[in-house]
Amino acid sequence: MRLALVVMAPPAAIAEAICERTCELAGGLAHVQSAELASRHVDADGRVVSVQRWRAKASVPALLRPHLEESLLDWTLTFERLPGALDCRWHAQSAARQLPHRCRGTMQFLPAIGGRATRIDLRCEFAAANEGLRTIFGRLLAEHWRSIAEAAARRLAPVAVDRPSLPAA
Repeated sequence: MRLALVVMAPPAAIAEAICERTCELAGGLAHVQSAELASRHVDADGRVVSVQRWRAKASVPALLRPHLEESLLDWTLTFERLPGALDCRWHAQSAARQLPHRCRGTMQFLPAIGGRATRIDLRCEFAAANEGLRTIFGRLLAEHWRSIAEAAARRLAPVAVDRPSLPAA
């Protein structure tokens, strides 16, 4: 799966917000119940490795509940990024048997609109048991990353400064 997004914030700031501060954005996402940083360390190659625990919010109709695992809502998301880099690797894991266990991808944060914006190129691969599940999971992933990018851009948006009005002449 490939996804390209453009958000109005500089690449370095967006990369930092998405790769290092994603959990802080979770409170503003309607589909997320919670997100917390589980661990953060620097590996032997100098990459910052951030492991996060996410819990999705979902209203599952009573008729479907017996067919869906509770663990569908719990995810571990891991980012790997060299400090200051404009790209990262990530992978997500779920304990649910109904979803792919190997979901991984990359993100590149490229200058757009003269450096005032960022084009986020996201590539993702995952195994799916069937085409229907692949389509549904792909749409969920696209919406999740889009909402994170938009939340990061909102957080980074310059705050409007109230200017005092000039005295009447």
